[in-house]
Amino acid sequence: MAFLLIGYCQSAGVAAGTLHMRTYDIIDPQMGISAFRVLAPQGWQLRGGLTWSSALANLVTADVAITAPDNSAGFYIHPSPMYISGQIESQWPAGQLYLGMIVTPIPNSPTEFLQQLVLPQQRPNARNLRLVEQEDLSDWAAGVAATQPGGIQGYGTRSRFAYTENGRNWEEDFYCVVLVSAGQNLFWLADRNLSVRAETGKLDALKPLAGAFVNSFRVKKNWYARFTKAQQQWIAAQQQGIADAGALSRAISRSNDQFNLDLMQSWNARQQAEDRASREFSEYIRDSENYYDPVNEMQVELPGGYQKAWTNNQGEYQLSDVPGYNPNLNSNLNWEEIRPIR
Repeated sequence: MAFLLIGYCQSAGVAAGTLHMRTYDIIDPQMGISAFRVLAPQGWQLRGGLTWSSALANLVTADVAITAPDNSAGFYIHPSPMYISGQIESQWPAGQLYLGMIVTPIPNSPTEFLQQLVLPQQRPNARNLRLVEQEDLSDWAAGVAATQPGGIQGYGTRSRFAYTENGRNWEEDFYCVVLVSAGQNLFWLADRNLSVRAETGKLDALKPLAGAFVNSFRVKKNWYARFTKAQQQWIAAQQQGIADAGALSRAISRSNDQFNLDLMQSWNARQQAEDRASREFSEYIRDSENYYDPVNEMQVELPGGYQKAWTNNQGEYQLSDVPGYNPNLNSNLNWEEIRPIR
């Protein structure tokens, strides 16, 4: 499996036996800044992005694919609109929007959510689709739920599906956390809705990379500030009866990334909860190492089992077991060695 892993992460100018990963920034086209970032192999192709919609309560959804050059594997971020269930179902047609949330019976589990709502939309050409493996990730889900205001419950899973699509046989692991509020009407959404797929028989070799990808998902601070302010202005416009799309555009254009005290406290609390959720997920992904990256001033989860690791100021990482390997010898970038946190 190690050889398969190296093959997925091999890039030009990098010695055999060395992994090369990089940070992919997902740009918000409305704001023109990075909204969040994830880790994936260097040289993979990024498609998709963020979409703003004034019809949706959470305003923004992501639909992103980062795929190998030969399309033999891919990392995916799936759209996560808000849903509403409960008493409203007797008063409003299923599938319609109510206050920007989709009226839908709540599934019994994250796996059912994937089967009923995500896969039909994201894999419409899948044939002979079947659930082949399922694993509860309740500790990770609790950590993710802690990033939200009180009273939110989290339910997590890794669910593996097998299917045939366009003549190719695939396996796909979905890493999903569904957050649910309490009350007569339940507000819920998938706060984490990510997946990793590969050709049948090759997905297990990608698990260390999958762990790095899922655990690297982080919202950017300046985008968080601007989005929060745009959302507050949009809500105020809705309360005043201004429901046109131009109101949302004006709210986005007026937003800025300055932090007041309340926003800073909200951000800091979110980051602390994100760190706890990351540690919970690390307990699940055993084949990984937690590093401190002094160049980019953050912790990062990378595939484990390598003797040395390096980073640069472009958000790239190399890991190698090759004796004497030095990424600075064949690069015009400055690579700094990083070490695991013990």
